[in-house]
Amino acid sequence: MSSPARSTALPRTADAVRRVLAEHRPDLHERFVAEFHTAMAETDDDFDTERLTRLVGRWWAQAMVLLDPDPEVDAAHARISAGDPRDLTKKWCPQPDGSQHVYHRTGDGGWAFARVMSASA
Repeated sequence: MSSPARSTALPRTADAVRRVLAEHRPDLHERFVAEFHTAMAETDDDFDTERLTRLVGRWWAQAMVLLDPDPEVDAAHARISAGDPRDLTKKWCPQPDGSQHVYHRTGDGGWAFARVMSASA
């Protein structure tokens, strides 16, 4: 079953991300602000603005999930957390950026990439 097209638009800016996190997940907002201030201090030392771009991009993905959650993924996560064996046909692989790569079991017993879920805490 495929999900409907997603239409939520969010500028890829620190302020937009900050506002969404503050409204929907104050705990993540605090983490974002702390990481942002650390990145700003490091940028002040070495002028490497790419770290800010990477930070905002990583947190932007989380903000998008908060604005437009995928009910299918949320339901699967709830079942997995409850130990439901139906979802053992899925494999969740943590990535260094905090996101999860989701794979589905194929008919021959292998794994096929399905989607990326952004980081959540």
